[in-house]
Amino acid sequence: MERVLVLGAHLDDSVIAVGGIIRKLVDSGVQVSVVCFGNGDEAFTKRGGRERAKERFKTEAVAAHRVLGVEDFQCLDLPDFAVQENRATYRQCIEAIRRVKPDIILSHYWTEYFQHRAMARLACDAWWQAQWDCSADLGKPWPARALYHFEVIHDLPEPTHIVDISSEFEAKIKAWKQFTTAQDHLDKMTDQLEARARHHGSRIGVKYAEVLKRSYFVPEAILSPTDLT
Repeated sequence: MERVLVLGAHLDDSVIAVGGIIRKLVDSGVQVSVVCFGNGDEAFTKRGGRERAKERFKTEAVAAHRVLGVEDFQCLDLPDFAVQENRATYRQCIEAIRRVKPDIILSHYWTEYFQHRAMARLACDAWWQAQWDCSADLGKPWPARALYHFEVIHDLPEPTHIVDISSEFEAKIKAWKQFTTAQDHLDKMTDQLEARARHHGSRIGVKYAEVLKRSYFVPEAILSPTDLT
């Protein structure tokens, strides 16, 4: 595995969901690219603070991903509530996959609120269509090997993979704390991140872990009996 693409609805979703996994991948020599759609324009708690919050949140996101070792970070600058399933966002997902050429994709799961649900559908559909010989203006077709869902707010049901991030958890928390703008409305998140990571870690006998759920939206080709192992 050489390249991984994380598709996130918002600027902080990748850090919250898979910050430890990202750091673990980077430390093992994998190139991790993060593409998020929402620009943080709803991350303000006082009237008139939208533009300032958006500017700060985007700057903080760059710093947070730098802590995790991500050099290829991109925000597509949509308003947070405009992260929805439509032609433009679908094409942006396909373009991101074809640009990065990832071995695997990490993105949202269906059970969260509408922007995260939209990203789950967009990611799966774009994973499928990015390999078609069509939409030539978006780049050459690319067949990513697999897609894995992650959790941000709600528990991921029946995860297929639990990843030990005990050594990477400190970096994840440091990355999260770069989001000073979010502390007003997500002030309990640090405690939640630790509690969730400890819970998942206890399931595999380690201190901290994150979970993934493999998608079979694109079926896996089996060409010989040994492929089933």
